[in-house]
Amino acid sequence: MTEKSGKTPTVSPPSSRWAWLLVMVLTAGIVSGIAGLLSRAAGSNLPGALLTGGAAFAGTFGLLLGVIHWAKA
Repeated sequence: MTEKSGKTPTVSPPSSRWAWLLVMVLTAGIVSGIAGLLSRAAGSNLPGALLTGGAAFAGTFGLLLGVIHWAKA
């Protein structure tokens, strides 16, 4: 118990954390794949499409990480 609040902190079990991490990585991977394919179809060269996909992955993962953190608070 914490002394000031009188509540015990709640922590997700490790299996739940791994499941959320897997969902976030898969979702970000799908979004980045679609973004890279759309960029390539729009006429971008391969390195540009890879950079677009990587940026989409990082942005999606960061957004999902923030949403999960906010939802568990």
